[in-house]
Amino acid sequence: MRKIILISSLALFSTFSNAQTDDNKCAANYSIYKEFLNVESYHNAVNSFRIVLNDCPKFSKTVYIDGVKIYKGLISKTTDANLINAYVDTIKTIYAKRIENYGEEAQCLSRMAFDVMKLRKADTAYSEAFNIFEKSVALGGENTDLSTFSAYFQLATTLSAQKKLTNEKLFEVIVPNLLIVKKNKDTEKVEKILTSLNKNLSRLNFQADFEKLFDEKYSLPENADEIRLLSDVISTVNSEGCRLFALAAEKLYAENPTAEAAALIARFNRKNKDYEKAAQYYAEAVDKETDNMKKASYLYESALVANYQKKYANAVSLAKKSLALNPQNAGSYLLIGAVYGSNASLFGKDDFDRRQIYWVAADYVAKAKKTDASLSEQADQLLKKYSALFPNKEDAFMHSVKAGDVVKVNAFDNETTTARFL
Repeated sequence: MRKIILISSLALFSTFSNAQTDDNKCAANYSIYKEFLNVESYHNAVNSFRIVLNDCPKFSKTVYIDGVKIYKGLISKTTDANLINAYVDTIKTIYAKRIENYGEEAQCLSRMAFDVMKLRKADTAYSEAFNIFEKSVALGGENTDLSTFSAYFQLATTLSAQKKLTNEKLFEVIVPNLLIVKKNKDTEKVEKILTSLNKNLSRLNFQADFEKLFDEKYSLPENADEIRLLSDVISTVNSEGCRLFALAAEKLYAENPTAEAAALIARFNRKNKDYEKAAQYYAEAVDKETDNMKKASYLYESALVANYQKKYANAVSLAKKSLALNPQNAGSYLLIGAVYGSNASLFGKDDFDRRQIYWVAADYVAKAKKTDASLSEQADQLLKKYSALFPNKEDAFMHSVKAGDVVKVNAFDNETTTARFL
């Protein structure tokens, strides 16, 4: 009996000694690779790092963070695509092992996806990163950080543009996650995500499919805040033509006839070409709104509706009211210019009078371009068109007008411009 106890004790002591030896070995190698890492000697750090990672996977979470740094450092030292991809695979393995030993799967997968997206040298890099982000978001849910959502949306729209993602899949990525994003308290970051998303979505042809999917997959919530949130998401992805949006807008307006609710109904009817009803609700939105920036937007949108109705004088008047509240509303400048440029024949008693309108039209289009560089292409096309229709010097001479003269033009409103010729 004594012999058995002695043998058991020796076995226990041996196990303890081996564990202690492993710990000491890992501690020594940890110090070694740390020294090399601190001086950016990545190749020399690798062997000691691997010993710690493989022999003591729970030595410290820092080991995994350092491992990613080491292999990113190695990537920075080479241009060999095959070698870079091998290093990326190792980075993925490091993240996987960290998840195995320390959890935090959603966060680790997000970091893995970012690294794959930025470092992988292959045509499949975006698809690979997208799939990893998808797992991260599914696990993280409402706790997913905004940078992950932002990258996930960006990859989704990129892959959609490359025809590697269907509109239905894009819908599944964007809409449910937007409902989460819009609840985030960091409004500045949320606004940046929405601005980027809108810019990317504007390049895609998806509205009709999205509107159909909204009506198929979602029903009107009972809670007013949830209705408002859903309506906001529908507007964000420019799908105001769906029946669900109309139901939400009318429900909100019936319960609380606010400017925002009126604008939602107006937008739905504008998209569905019921311009009379749209104009009615835009007028109510303008009347009820107290925020000048929002009121300026409603006035601009109502000017668009008036233009569709061929009420051109009203369109110019509404656009100018919008500019009075927000001089940076480039759309209003462009609209006024386009209205004048398209309706020059309505003005003046002779050809010279009518051609002066193109000076005014070009003035407004130039202001639009100056205010918003993203309108440059559209503005340049109109400027080229209108400048070709300016009065010529001979006609101007006959009317005692020369280059540089300040000219008053009688249009829908009294306008002042400068005479110039091609």
